[in-house]
Amino acid sequence: MDLRWHFYVQNLDMVVCEMVCMFLLWTALMMALKGKARRSVAVCAAALSLAAVLFLTILNRGSNSATQISLTPFISFVRARKHVEIYRAMLMNVCLFIPLGLSLPFVLSEKYRHSALITIGFALLLSVGVEAVQFIFRLGVCETDDVIMNVLGASIGTLSFIFCSGLQKLRKNHTHRHIKR
Repeated sequence: MDLRWHFYVQNLDMVVCEMVCMFLLWTALMMALKGKARRSVAVCAAALSLAAVLFLTILNRGSNSATQISLTPFISFVRARKHVEIYRAMLMNVCLFIPLGLSLPFVLSEKYRHSALITIGFALLLSVGVEAVQFIFRLGVCETDDVIMNVLGASIGTLSFIFCSGLQKLRKNHTHRHIKR
């Protein structure tokens, strides 16, 4: 069975449900874990996420005879009017990078103050790199919209880090106020 194909043909309602559940579970897990345990889980998740991205976008594809490139931003929305399955492909590109956005900021958080921005920048570079490899080795269509959707996915995942950081600050402030009384 072609795993890449299975990933892209999931029921869209189920995909959205999976995305929300993944976000909530990851956020709860990262709030529950501390220190080295949190970082270890995040490192494993980031590595698995990176492996999944590379497998689904490069390693599991066959070569095409012609090189295809689409550099017009948001052209997929125009094309999707005629071929609604393009919406699914765009959503799957978002989904593919959410785990990276969920995990990478927690890997970086202890060292880098701006780990959310670094994560989004890394997702941008990774996505551009994937599209370049696809173009050079004729492994699919090199599209600007794929990069946009991938970065959107990483950004959505990164919201978990921002949310957790905000909750931790609230918790500290709340605890600090009660201690002063």
